[in-house]
Amino acid sequence: MKNISTTIMKFAESRGLEKTFCPSEVARELFPETWRKEMERVRLEADKLVKAKKIEVVQKGVVQSKLPSQLTGPIRLRISHN
Repeated sequence: MKNISTTIMKFAESRGLEKTFCPSEVARELFPETWRKEMERVRLEADKLVKAKKIEVVQKGVVQSKLPSQLTGPIRLRISHN
């Protein structure tokens, strides 16, 4: 089983505090052939990391209080500023 949370954190840590990344980057790295089908799993794992205050979810440049799986449209993730 590929560890989605670990990969999300790898992206977040490599980008630093001010840079964001798209959850699809994680899905494409882990599941290159079926990444679109895996997007919900990536968002659900991102939910756990948001709840743990390890990452933040950003939409249209604004940190969101909702979880990644609750948002529609494009989102970005980044390491938490907390």
